[in-house]
Amino acid sequence: MTTNRRAFAQGLAALGIGAAAPALAQAKTVEVALKQSPKMLFVPGVANIKSGDTVHWTNAYSTTHTVTFDPAKGATPASVALPDGVAPFDSGNIEEDGSFSHTFTVKGTYKYVCIYHEAMGMVGTVIVS
Repeated sequence: MTTNRRAFAQGLAALGIGAAAPALAQAKTVEVALKQSPKMLFVPGVANIKSGDTVHWTNAYSTTHTVTFDPAKGATPASVALPDGVAPFDSGNIEEDGSFSHTFTVKGTYKYVCIYHEAMGMVGTVIVS
């Protein structure tokens, strides 16, 4: 650091002002609604996020739903898929006004279902880049 820069930084520090740091990318939360009219759906059906972001699913209806990322629990094997090395996970039952959140740290494509309504088309995808 040159003398002038050092003096400036010391002057800011004396005033209780820190030197500006580069802005770091902030993790974000993406909202997904569990809908049931006119049919059972995750909205949006595809969530595109970055590693470190969180997806938050909310059920505003009286019908119980799940957010299931466990291939062993899906009725159709192709409906649930995880990137290599990711352990299966599941929200359990999400009742009316309930919610579930998950932070995704591994890049890849995640396919999931509501185990009660998969046959009705309630499937979703999270793509983590």
